[in-house]
Amino acid sequence: MPTTMAPSSYDIASILHTAHSELYRRGWTQGRPCNIQGHIHALSAIGLGVVGYHYDPRHILTNQNQARYDAAITHVTKHLGLGDPDDPETFIAWHDAGERTQYDVLDALNDTARGLEGYAPDRVFTPTAADMVSVHHGIALADYGEDSSCIALGHIDPALMVDASAAFISHLNGEPFYDEFRKPAELQYRVRRDWAVYWRDEQGHQRFDLGHSQTTPGAVPVTILPGD
Repeated sequence: MPTTMAPSSYDIASILHTAHSELYRRGWTQGRPCNIQGHIHALSAIGLGVVGYHYDPRHILTNQNQARYDAAITHVTKHLGLGDPDDPETFIAWHDAGERTQYDVLDALNDTARGLEGYAPDRVFTPTAADMVSVHHGIALADYGEDSSCIALGHIDPALMVDASAAFISHLNGEPFYDEFRKPAELQYRVRRDWAVYWRDEQGHQRFDLGHSQTTPGAVPVTILPGD
């Protein structure tokens, strides 16, 4: 019988960060894995964090991935201080309650991940170009996620964000960014402005959280170009 190893705190945090990103990007729904608009339930978002873009709630997970999936739900349930943290129905009841909002769920995922990584307010910092990967067209950029999404410091004009991101990704991958499916004018509609909080975990690794407001302590303006 294959051995199932207990997932680490950082593994669960990574799952929850991906779940947060997917729920934020795709939109949120209750009572079902997803709706006709493509909005997803937090459990589906956690599934995406566990296995990536091939996640399908109808399929059986491997023992190891099931353990990671269950642990992620347990940690969120514990963070929320709900009844039995080992019973996923406890989290589902909270998630699907009529008064629940998308931002309640996003905060729960994000705050649980932060706690697992050792977040503390004194680890928040204001990033500069030196904290990003490279500068293109005067814009400091970094990539994140499995789909090479781009994040830039500052609120950038959409056309400039697309051009800078194209140069950045082409530099990283060594091949043209634009093709018949990715055209500058169309990509501009994907660009969005946001506020992020940057901080360093206990190992000194840089982290950032999206979806904040201008009034959040330590929040800095960023511009996002989601990947494919």
